[in-house]
Amino acid sequence: MATALTRFRHARMYLTFRCNSRCGYCNVWQDPVFDGHQELTSDGLRRCLDELAELGVTYLDITGGEPSLHRELVTAVRHARDLGMTVELTTNAIRFAPLAAEIVPLVDTLNISLDTLSAERYHRIRGTDTLDRTLALVEGLRAGGAANLKLICVVTEQNAAELDGVLAYSRQHRVPVYLAPMFSYFAAQSEVRPAGSVRMLKLAAVNGRGGTAAVAEASARVPSSPLLRRVAEQRYTPYAVVNLAFLHHLRTLDPAEATACGANSRILTIGPDGRVMLPCYHEWDASLAWERPYRELVRDPELIRVREQEVGHRPGCRRCAVFPYLGLPMSHRLTTPFLLQAFSRELDRLKPYAGALTPRRRAELLERSDALLAEVERASAPLRPGEHLDELYHFEAVDGLVRTGLAEEPVPVEELLADHAHDDCWRVQRTPHRIVRLLYTEILPALAAEGQDGTGLGADALDVHLDCWHILLALLPGSGVPDPSARQRLAHWCARAGAVLGGRRAASALALLASLGTLPAADIASWGSPRGHTEEALTVKLLRSLASPGRRAELAVLFSPEFGPALTGEPPAPVAPPAGPVPAPEDARAGRGVERFVASLRHADTDTLRTALRRWKAAADPATAADIERRLLLAELGAVAR
Repeated sequence: MATALTRFRHARMYLTFRCNSRCGYCNVWQDPVFDGHQELTSDGLRRCLDELAELGVTYLDITGGEPSLHRELVTAVRHARDLGMTVELTTNAIRFAPLAAEIVPLVDTLNISLDTLSAERYHRIRGTDTLDRTLALVEGLRAGGAANLKLICVVTEQNAAELDGVLAYSRQHRVPVYLAPMFSYFAAQSEVRPAGSVRMLKLAAVNGRGGTAAVAEASARVPSSPLLRRVAEQRYTPYAVVNLAFLHHLRTLDPAEATACGANSRILTIGPDGRVMLPCYHEWDASLAWERPYRELVRDPELIRVREQEVGHRPGCRRCAVFPYLGLPMSHRLTTPFLLQAFSRELDRLKPYAGALTPRRRAELLERSDALLAEVERASAPLRPGEHLDELYHFEAVDGLVRTGLAEEPVPVEELLADHAHDDCWRVQRTPHRIVRLLYTEILPALAAEGQDGTGLGADALDVHLDCWHILLALLPGSGVPDPSARQRLAHWCARAGAVLGGRRAASALALLASLGTLPAADIASWGSPRGHTEEALTVKLLRSLASPGRRAELAVLFSPEFGPALTGEPPAPVAPPAGPVPAPEDARAGRGVERFVASLRHADTDTLRTALRRWKAAADPATAADIERRLLLAELGAVAR
């Protein structure tokens, strides 16, 4: 897929504004601004998607209105898939069944709205008597083996008592259900469909057009704390998807503060006729007609002006909780929401290995994780976002090094560049997620393959998850010393897992995790070695901050010999780079003259460093990011590339 150098990896395509539901909490059927819009033909959709691919879009969220009302939905999904895009589609299920056989195999995620199992309440919320169609669709697709379904349940004060039933249904049919507390975003919003005709409900002023006190009052409402707590308490429930970052946003929403939003900075918002909607679907009051290629539209002065001056700053933006636009920027700003989002994502991937929990066990995990999450919020509160969209976190040049909020002492330039070799924060070196992910990417799948589901290792991994976060959170300044029992529990679990995985490939990942605990190096060596693992060098670096000198000396025998100096003493001073001109950031990012580029930045001032970093980041290439990061990390540790 040919790509241009833009920040756009995601697009939200509002395929149609037409909808056959009348949900009280949605304005698409109430606001006349959504009436009578032309929709793209099959040829138009293909050209639209081709241009999005040229921008670098790899994730397409198809929504509406109700997408199944568009006669070319299959064309759109199939072409996006042919372009290599990850495709997510949301439907109310009313007319989707006839299309399911063609579409479901092509999408990565099919979201199906389901707020209640009560036919009466379903009618009050959605204005249709089609609950049976939704349930039949879910059950039919699951019976046919579809594993890419997700339910979306909007949780309100009125249906919270029915939540247990929806969760039981999701467990029965083994379909995850995303729990989304309802928030207010337009004047006539209500939990159930308002009484009266559609004509009477057409809104006179929403989405920033002639705002009134009623709009402001309605927009300011967020779910009550008890409701947020009710949702948060489901995080250890099988098949429940709880995004703690979303709950944190709702809990801390402050209309006096600007909101970090990805609308038309990271997510391109496309209307039914191909237009770029400004500033977004929910505040839409302007647009750029699709009369030029998107690669030109994203550089249009009006789009840039709206993005820089209005997005996040309008009154409606400051009360916004539309998570598709807010969640993506969290992945590009290393602050509290990112860490909470990472914790949530990990938990969703770990729960399938744990199975059902007793009420007592669930209560214990909730209590432990409540304490941890409070510590995450406290320790990450001082973290500052970058000064620019392409900076993942705040930094300043100081005495040949770089000061960030992620380390007690200044760090080498190599670390800053390695973090920014990637598009977002998911590979930043000092985040707990970077090492914890080994649990669900390598270790637990290997244990499951060995038939260890009944040994308790999967269920106990939920405690290990918390222990690893306790240990790795110590990387952040001011987080305090982790409870020694966390290292001991980690050691005990790794010893049990090592007895199963000894000699297996996953034992290498397990050895990395075990090095964070108290298990003797000789015990680790009896079943595994971290040598050659892709995260070996990073683990060595983190152990320099997390382990005592004695522990590092003990562990040195486990790691490749070139890492010995980094573990047992100070790495050697930087080697002078080969002679030659300093490469441009774009050339260095492509792997040409990296050493000279790094050397040129060691004593740069903050402004010079920021300018170079932005160009370096703008040239990011996912295909080469891991290799560039590895070269920088090895140079930082004084090791020789293998």
